[in-house]
Amino acid sequence: YMFVKIAPHVNVFLTAEQLEFVEKYKDKPSFTDRNLDPEQAHMARVLGDKAIFVRKKLDNGMQYALNRRIRFVKNAKKR
Repeated sequence: YMFVKIAPHVNVFLTAEQLEFVEKYKDKPSFTDRNLDPEQAHMARVLGDKAIFVRKKLDNGMQYALNRRIRFVKNAKKR
């Protein structure tokens, strides 16, 4: 479990599965939801809602890329 700082004083909580998904795709410049299975596409959508990934609407799907402004925070306290 880990927190991600998306703005000053704004931390977002990631579960182990979400963190694993981010680790898998963080080194890629971008990826599309057409290349993902339905479960992974849902995970990308949720992480887009949490501002971990930025989204770009394409004619035939959605393109995702890691938000470069985020910072990973270890040992943060959950309130």
